[in-house]
Amino acid sequence: MSLPAWIAFAVCAVAVVIHYVTVRDDRFLIFAIPGLIALLVIPMTLAWMSRRTLTRAAAEHMRSAKPFKIGKITLANTGQAVRITGEVRKVSFKWLNRPHFQVQDGTGSIRVIMFTAPAEDIKPGDRVDVLGVGIKNIFDRRTAAISAVSITKA
Repeated sequence: MSLPAWIAFAVCAVAVVIHYVTVRDDRFLIFAIPGLIALLVIPMTLAWMSRRTLTRAAAEHMRSAKPFKIGKITLANTGQAVRITGEVRKVSFKWLNRPHFQVQDGTGSIRVIMFTAPAEDIKPGDRVDVLGVGIKNIFDRRTAAISAVSITKA
């Protein structure tokens, strides 16, 4: 679950406790407790579904993905399944469960974007294998990026 989801749950849990202590109405808990459970279960279920979908996509792309050196990936590769190996230089947006990795090899550097947290904890300095699709970089439309379906430690 992402940090904002945990914060929302904590704020709502505190509000439920404060309201219950103030009002002392047990009927309130009939609605509040299932609501709090839903605040936990829904994000966890969505994360599980995203991971399952990415696992299936990785299996499909594995067959068609071509290995590339990072310096050779351009906007011409948009929509093409690619596979790279490199070192993680920077990790951002991890707290949102939508991590972005700056990966480099001897030929260049590229942004790798995931739309769910990877199974492994990837940190700067880790050597990784990335499987994904070439896209336009969302922060600089003139450069390429990779929408990753799989990132694993090499």
